[in-house]
Amino acid sequence: MKVLLIDDDPKFRALIKRLLEKKFDAIVDEAADGLAGIEMVKKGGPNIIFLDYEMPHMNGKQFLEKLRVFNRIIPVAVMTAHSEKEIVKDMIPYGITDYIIKADMVTGLAERIGQIFAKNIHLISRKV
Repeated sequence: MKVLLIDDDPKFRALIKRLLEKKFDAIVDEAADGLAGIEMVKKGGPNIIFLDYEMPHMNGKQFLEKLRVFNRIIPVAVMTAHSEKEIVKDMIPYGITDYIIKADMVTGLAERIGQIFAKNIHLISRKV
C-alpha cells in the first residue's frame, strides 16, 4: 500500500512514517506542504493520503479543493491539532474519509490508523 503523508512538521512526519512502515508495511512518500502534495499525487497515485490541516502555502482544505478537481476517489484522512469539529465538518464536502486529532495520538495511534485503513480498504486496494 502506498501512502502520501502531508505535514509541515518533519519530526511528526518521521514519527508517522516509521509507524506506517513498521506496523502497516506501507510505502510512504512525504510532502512538507499541500503544493508539493498535489504534485506528488499527480506523479504517482498513492492509495491513501494522511493530510495535515494547518500548513504553509496551502492548508488542508485548499489541498482538498485542488485534489478533488482531478481525483475524487482517493481516501484522505485529515490530521489536525484542533479538536474543533467545525474544522472537520467544513472539510467533509471535499471528501475526507476520516480524521485524527493530533492530541489523541499519544495513545492508540496505531489502532486508529488501522481503523482508517480498514474503513477504506475498498478504495485503498484499487489500482490508481
